[in-house]
Amino acid sequence: MLARSLLVLASLMLPGALHAEGTPAEKTGFASRLTIYLAKGPPDACGPGCDRWIAIEGDIDQDAAPRIRRFLAGVKDTQRPIYLYSPGGNVEQSYVIGRLLRSRKAIGRVGRTIATACAAGTQVDAACLKIKNTGGEVEAELTTYHAMCNSACGYLFLGATSREVAPDAALAVHNSRLVLAFHGHPPPAAVAEYRQRRMARADRDRAAFIAAMGISRELDDLIRTVKFENLHLLTRAELYRFGIDTRSLAETAWKLEKEARPFARKFAMLKENGASFRLWNGVCPAKAESACR
Repeated sequence: MLARSLLVLASLMLPGALHAEGTPAEKTGFASRLTIYLAKGPPDACGPGCDRWIAIEGDIDQDAAPRIRRFLAGVKDTQRPIYLYSPGGNVEQSYVIGRLLRSRKAIGRVGRTIATACAAGTQVDAACLKIKNTGGEVEAELTTYHAMCNSACGYLFLGATSREVAPDAALAVHNSRLVLAFHGHPPPAAVAEYRQRRMARADRDRAAFIAAMGISRELDDLIRTVKFENLHLLTRAELYRFGIDTRSLAETAWKLEKEARPFARKFAMLKENGASFRLWNGVCPAKAESACR
């Protein structure tokens, strides 16, 4: 009887999607579709000798992967770093994009791109998105401060061959949820059975993807313990232990803080003996910034 109910369910169900994304509050300030564009900043904006990068930002929608594939096919410079800024979204799409980044041997970093042509606080309004989607290089600034790559975005990040999470940026994980849509009213028992099977397959797919990216299975073990309603911010020790960011020293560039008395700030995380990291918060007067380098 249950097998017949599952057959009926299959004919009534619209395709389901796995989602791993932030709460509505966490998604504020992000575009509803994943956006990709070329960005150009001041000298050394993305590191020594680097002033051009690729920005990928926004919610990972169900049609994101083909769009990202078409865009990257036209970018021959595979050494341009890719900066990710996203609350998450469609998990299946994130796996496809992650594998695409791996095929390019991409350089992946967590960072927020701020288009200078857009007024403050309008980075995701229609006018600004039009600028970002014109196809040319967008004049921009880059910051890692409070930048995030959460939930399904993390799978994009794992796809990169070189991965960097700055000390003031965040990479957070949690388990996925299955979103189903139905025509009609299928039997509750059949729905529960299908949901259980689908989530079991999702667990296997996630474990296989993480292993294929060369990341420790400890990450998958951790994700299984974090409810969808929560987020676990990966610590520097976890980033190192799982093989995500294995630098013994992770640091930011000096950043000018425009307070009443301007000053420059820098964050660094240094690996000490064992698995612990020590945070260094450097501050110096703005006029003496060059002496603090």
